[in-house]
Amino acid sequence: MVRLGWGDRITCDLGPPTLLYAVSQGALAIEIRADDDEARAMCRSITHWPTEWTCRAERACLRVLEGGCSVPVGVSTRLRQAAEGEPHVLKMIGAVTSLEGDKHVEHTIEAQVHTVEEAEAIGVRLAQMLKETGGKEILEEIKADREQKIERAQANDEKVEA
Repeated sequence: MVRLGWGDRITCDLGPPTLLYAVSQGALAIEIRADDDEARAMCRSITHWPTEWTCRAERACLRVLEGGCSVPVGVSTRLRQAAEGEPHVLKMIGAVTSLEGDKHVEHTIEAQVHTVEEAEAIGVRLAQMLKETGGKEILEEIKADREQKIERAQANDEKVEA
């Protein structure tokens, strides 16, 4: 709305924790060949490391949850940059919500990080917390629902062909 010049029409900001976003929403990425060292070096020179760290934490969370773009998993991740030699602080909120919206699990982790690997570990920890407190059951229900829809669609296709 703001980008379109309609910022004056906004009556409420629906940011975290009211509304979380999809994993790595808004981040740009470049895909390169795995064996292309020159392209890797060029990409590394333009990489915004705070964005990389937050995205990798979010993607680690989603990977552990075994989710994708159609799974109702939301996140909000902020990296507070510290002074030289001091640890950065990563704050990550994650949630899993049922398709009907009647079940919802949400947790927050805030921890010091020194490396991108530590940021990823925060995403893994958050996903494990979500799974252990009800997220696993929600995700299993979503998977079962998806499988039923696929079976029904395949049965309908078979009827049409007959």
